[in-house]
Parts: sequence; structure tokens; C-alpha cells
Amino acid sequence: MRTAFKLLVHESDGQRYEDLFVKIMSYSDPDFKPVKAYGNIGDRGNDGWVAKKGRYYQSYAPESLAKNTKSALTKLSEDFEKLKGFWNHLSPVREFYFVVNDKFKGVSPHIYQTVDQLKHLHDLDRSEVFLASQLENKLFSLEHDQIKQVLNSFEPSPPAHSLKVVDFYEVIDEDENNQKDRDDLATEVELKLRNSGSEVAFVKEISFHTVKHWSLVTDRNHRIVDVSATYDVSLSEKAGSVARKKIHHELKPQETDRIRFKLRSKFWADPDGLSLYLIEINVHFNEETAPATFRQTIVNVRPSHISQASFFGGYSPETVTNNKALAREVLELHAGGVGVEDYVVGALESWMLAPDTP
Repeated sequence: MRTAFKLLVHESDGQRYEDLFVKIMSYSDPDFKPVKAYGNIGDRGNDGWVAKKGRYYQSYAPESLAKNTKSALTKLSEDFEKLKGFWNHLSPVREFYFVVNDKFKGVSPHIYQTVDQLKHLHDLDRSEVFLASQLENKLFSLEHDQIKQVLNSFEPSPPAHSLKVVDFYEVIDEDENNQKDRDDLATEVELKLRNSGSEVAFVKEISFHTVKHWSLVTDRNHRIVDVSATYDVSLSEKAGSVARKKIHHELKPQETDRIRFKLRSKFWADPDGLSLYLIEINVHFNEETAPATFRQTIVNVRPSHISQASFFGGYSPETVTNNKALAREVLELHAGGVGVEDYVVGALESWMLAPDTP
């Protein structure tokens, strides 16, 4: 709870900090009364008071206190004159507190000096600076339900529309190696979405951007056998190409959902090699102009054909050179944070260990 309060203080400037101060003081002292600014006369330098004790509070919460020390001193002096001129006949000013959101960093000695001068100049019983740490002590001396009420009151409301891509990855079928007569060779990927907004998010389109394509080959002799299939999303190996998929999908507020896609490509990849696509995902929803995105991810898109061929012993020098260069480039991207499945990383690392050919 204290961490939540400190975060709240750091995010509260101006009126928001004054509202926080008033809320806590109203619980802490039943005699404390806030003062609402009225028209063009404002609050006459009084943000809250305890009338029977002649105790007055004045709030100051700039975005950066360190850069506004001069403004703070000016406001302090001018507002105190307003305060005394208007409120003194209602309840003589005996105590004055300059409430500052110092964001737990402390204030300039000039502010302490000016506040102390007010005490002597106006013959006050007390004149002090009231820091964020003192407001924290006030809050956590309250009853537990009051503390929760204060913190909950200042929690920001979720935006109406807020969709986030939580994850995007290739779905690995554990039994895939045992399926000798597969009818569907498409690569299946899963997209995990989170709607943290307060309204339903209507997903309208998913776009798959091919940022780059690599092909790792294994020197196999291909005899292509066609396989009939239904293409859900067809990728192009051409960098900069975009495959768009129109969908109609709803995500209720504060819910998470998963969507799967089958990725295919007309690129005739080596069935025992890797056909790697660096993909960028954009999720278009509602009428938002900016889509939800996710980090670039490398996906191995399996070929849409199967082959039957015999294996030739040894790899050609060109194959080794090509694959090592490819492996180095992809592994560097992975080290930099690009998502890659473990089996792809393992295959690439094995190529890095291959001996250089003469």
C-alpha cells in the first residue's frame, strides 16, 4: 500500500494533489473543512482549515518543485496575504501550513526560511512546511478501510479502448513427428490478446508484415508431391509485404483471449530445412487508428508440399556458408530480444558448430 501511495504522490500535480491532501485530512481530522474555489475570487489562499483552532492549509504541487522554487516563494507570500486579508476576521490565523508535494525529495531551504519569516512577521503560533512524507504518516494512521478508500478513489479509470498483444508464438505439436500422413502442413501460431479497457474491443483485422525471410537448406533432392489445403493466411517471402486477414472477433472488457492462425507460404522451402520469417503483428480494433502491436517474432513457416527424396552424404560448401551466415544473423536478432522458438535456436546453433569448408 505504501508503494501505491508513493506512486500516487509522484503522479499527482496541482489540483490532483490538493484533492488527495483534502481527502486524507478529512478522514484524519473531523474538524478539517476543505475550501472550494469560487468563481473569479478563488479560495482566497485557503485550501482547507480548522476554524476553531485558526489553522489554515495552503497547497502547492508543481510538476517539478526544484525548477519552481522562485514561483513557490512568490505564491507562498502572495497567497498568505490573501488568506489573512479574507479569513482572519472569520477565525484569526494562528497556525499556517504550506502543503508541498515534494515527491519525497525535500524542499529548498529558502522555502523553510520564508515560512518561518511568516511566523514572526504575523505573530503566528505555528508556521510550517507540510511534506509528502507527513501526508503519508497521516494516511497510514487511519483505519484500514479508510486507507483503502483513499487509494481506491485515486486509481485511474481504465481507458474505454485499450487492446494489447500479450504474446505471439508458434504452436508446437508434440505428436507431430508421429503423424506420417499429415494432410495439413500449415504452421500454426497463437496470438494472445488482452482487453484492459472498459468497453468491448472489436478486432477487425490482423496483419502479418514480412520484415525479412531466410531459407536454411539441407541439400535434399526434391520430388514435389502436391497436398490439397485451405490457406488461412498466406505469407510472401518478399520483405515489406503484408498479409491481411479480416476477422470478426470480440473481447469483453478486462478479459484475455487467444486466437490461432495457420500460416502458409508459396515459397518452396526445403522440407527438412528452415523457412524463417521475421514477422511484425498489427491488430486493428474498433475505430482506433493506432493498432495494437507486438515485438517482432521469427516463425518457421513449413512448406505447403511434402517431398520424397534420398539424402546425399555431406553438404556442399555453398550450403554450409549460407547456413552459417543465416544462423549468425538470426541468433544475433534473438540475443537482441526478437522471439524465436527453442527448436529453431537449437538448429541454428548446430550450424554454427559446423566446420568451415575449404
